[in-house]
Amino acid sequence: MATQALAARELPDWRIAGTTIHGTDWRARVDIEGLLIDRLDLPAVRARILSFVETGEAHQIVTVNLDFLNIARRDAEFRKAVNSADLLVADGMPLVWVSRLKGEPLPQRITGHELVDQCGQIAANTGRGLFLLGARPGIADEAGKRLEEQYPGLRVVGTYSPGFESPDEDDRIVSMINQARPGFLLVALGAPRQDLWIYAHRDRLSVPVCIGVGCVLDMLAGVVKRAPTFLQNTGLEWSFRLAQEPGRLWRRYIVDDMPMFGRLVLDAARSNRGLRKPDEPRVAGVPVHTGG
Repeated sequence: MATQALAARELPDWRIAGTTIHGTDWRARVDIEGLLIDRLDLPAVRARILSFVETGEAHQIVTVNLDFLNIARRDAEFRKAVNSADLLVADGMPLVWVSRLKGEPLPQRITGHELVDQCGQIAANTGRGLFLLGARPGIADEAGKRLEEQYPGLRVVGTYSPGFESPDEDDRIVSMINQARPGFLLVALGAPRQDLWIYAHRDRLSVPVCIGVGCVLDMLAGVVKRAPTFLQNTGLEWSFRLAQEPGRLWRRYIVDDMPMFGRLVLDAARSNRGLRKPDEPRVAGVPVHTGG
């Protein structure tokens, strides 16, 4: 491992696609359709979140799915915002499958629910509060109550459902969050808005961990049901959500995501066929030669 890390540091910056190096540290990531996803399992993600909390500086975490890939393909600003985040995880089994075809396997799928669970545990253990931003009026309040019940000692220090009608709404939200002094900010404004909002205001937020959580607050509040575990594990959670909200989600899942997944599978299979030895290590898509 030490040899591999040394070899990675010796590569010029342009050879290490999307890898940030701080001293002896580097991020091993896989490039899927231009988004650079960290190759970490859940315990490693938890350790990364703990390190963010300890620094006290603002960090952004993004949960990437097929919808994010479609948006990033069309929107360069969104792609830049996502890739600038401090941690990207794959919230979808299709991304895990594609990474395996590419020969750079992601250890596992890590959902927004699992991130919120880790944040809830850490917040309860460290005394750091949660601020819930977004969702429809009343949803964040109910989600906050359930989180406090689930994690004894957890404090939800603020909730707010913004309307964005006022031109100074963003400034007011930032001030509200900073005055509450949370350790974690969960933003449920939908993609791409939630992640772009965090990106645009991250430098003004005194919050160590900021995450876009999509519909997680709706699920926590009991407004939307989550798919059974067997559907989650087989990569079919989307079908359960589609059955619940066909009018809103059919275009996303059927028209956008399915063709994207098919193209990713074909591209990964073609690019990986015969290009490298199965046991050759890689850093963010770049082969690392460790000698021999």
